[in-house]
Amino acid sequence: MKRSPYFATVLALLSAIGSYAQAETSAVAAAAIPDDPAVLLGMSPAQAIERFGPPVDVFAVRGAEAWQDDVVFDYGGGFSLFLFMGRVWQVRVAEPYDGPVLGFIVGSTAERAASALGSPSLELPGAYEWALPGEAWPVRLRGIVDSSGAIRELYVYRADF
Repeated sequence: MKRSPYFATVLALLSAIGSYAQAETSAVAAAAIPDDPAVLLGMSPAQAIERFGPPVDVFAVRGAEAWQDDVVFDYGGGFSLFLFMGRVWQVRVAEPYDGPVLGFIVGSTAERAASALGSPSLELPGAYEWALPGEAWPVRLRGIVDSSGAIRELYVYRADF
């Protein structure tokens, strides 16, 4: 399979950057996660590194089709940025991150999230989804729930992909 030049460039850039200690990077990233992660959508890799420092880990997530491949900047502490075509298109916030996100804490029930965001626009097996206000593109929030009904992972993403 043919790799895109962008994918190779990002991986080369990251290998040249070096790394901080994992705890140091996680603390920096966690302190800088905004209450509304949608503001991070559209950032370039350089902007992400400038804001959060180098990620603790970088890996690819393969999709069913080549155009669905992502580069993930994992900052540890439950925070990751997913990049496609040179821009952040999805933000993941999960446990153990314990700061507020969109008015509630990861680990809250779906009812608590609904009190902050309103009723979900979509209920899926194991997940709830909310439409969020977006400025340049439609934005969605998907909350992944466990068997007890607690939201353990949040994905804020561009819905136009």
